[in-house]
Amino acid sequence: MEHAPNPPGGTRSGTAGRPATTSRAGSPAAVAVVFGAAGFAMAQTLARVPALRDSVGASQAELGIALVGGGLGSLLAMPHTARLVDRFGNRAVTAAALALACLGWGSLVLAPDVWVLLGLFVLAGAPVGLWDVSMNIQGYRVEQLRARTLMPYLHAAFSGGAVLGAGVGALAAWQGVGLVQVPVGALLALVIGIVAVRAFVPVEQHDDATAPRPPGSVASEGRDRPRTLTRLEVLIGLVCLGAALAEGAANDWLALLLVDVHGAPESFGALAYMAFNVTMMVGRLLGGPATRRWGRDGLARAGGLLAAVGILLVTLVPSLPVAVVGGLLWGLGVSTIFPAAMSAAGEVPGRGNRAIGVVSTIAYGAFLFGAPTIGLLAEVFGLDRALWVVVGFLVLMVAIAGSLRRR
Repeated sequence: MEHAPNPPGGTRSGTAGRPATTSRAGSPAAVAVVFGAAGFAMAQTLARVPALRDSVGASQAELGIALVGGGLGSLLAMPHTARLVDRFGNRAVTAAALALACLGWGSLVLAPDVWVLLGLFVLAGAPVGLWDVSMNIQGYRVEQLRARTLMPYLHAAFSGGAVLGAGVGALAAWQGVGLVQVPVGALLALVIGIVAVRAFVPVEQHDDATAPRPPGSVASEGRDRPRTLTRLEVLIGLVCLGAALAEGAANDWLALLLVDVHGAPESFGALAYMAFNVTMMVGRLLGGPATRRWGRDGLARAGGLLAAVGILLVTLVPSLPVAVVGGLLWGLGVSTIFPAAMSAAGEVPGRGNRAIGVVSTIAYGAFLFGAPTIGLLAEVFGLDRALWVVVGFLVLMVAIAGSLRRR
């Protein structure tokens, strides 16, 4: 388990006389780099989904089943992340997850058929889920220590990494580079992430561990803390699920939609996916001031409607320029909702790290049912119409966005 932070004005020497590598208030830059490494590793792989599909000879339905492996692996691992962080420390859990996730992403290119690809997605998805929850726990911890809204900027770093990753994938596709780009990119993300994670600070086991208490009061030692799932966590999780479904649908299907439905070359599809992540990044960079002005719930309502309009433009208008504009609106609309949900989860009374884990797990349910559902619907109705299911979930998300209100 990680050691407690330094006392005010003090220093900590660490184990075996080693100097401490973190400041007491944490390093937002280091957390942002870990977020960025996660986005890069994911996007530089998913930008090559058309090539992965061709390498295993999969249909759209089979590809959808293979893609569900990532969500399944994440869902199996995510509920255990908070306990692992409490026991072994945030730094150790994130570093281990980072290493295993990059190994998993790089191994996807070895799949000889779609069923092995499914298995490799499961093995990659489990550490990706651990990485996701653990870095969000660290992000929330630093946000609280600094008393600033940082989550949108940290998730902007994820999107910035995704922009770079998608750009690498687009360049590789344009130059005719094979899938060897994927493991090389994963190795680069691993090296950068491992260096940054050393600056993580310890996290508290409970959300009220550092909260001020009235003079003369004593800690309840957990007797008053809810230990079971709360209604608020479920509502926040459903909002996050809608955002994750919209983001995941773009990750999995946007490039393929432009290639198969709109007749674009593979490199153009990868570039459009990169443009989607650019607007995700821009939206998250603007998310801090926008949240202060309109609130998390107001921003989620507006973003959900904007993303729905973007999806409808992409799927209804047979024009590549309009499809690109729709993709930009899609990314801008969904950009701030996931980080807002992480901050809202951290505020659930008495739940702390576990609420972040629960909300993340519910959200990742989108990756479990989203890819196969869209893939199967695409076989029957076409990929463009299959994406309308995402619009339905965005409408639901808008209806319950009040659960993100600051408490």
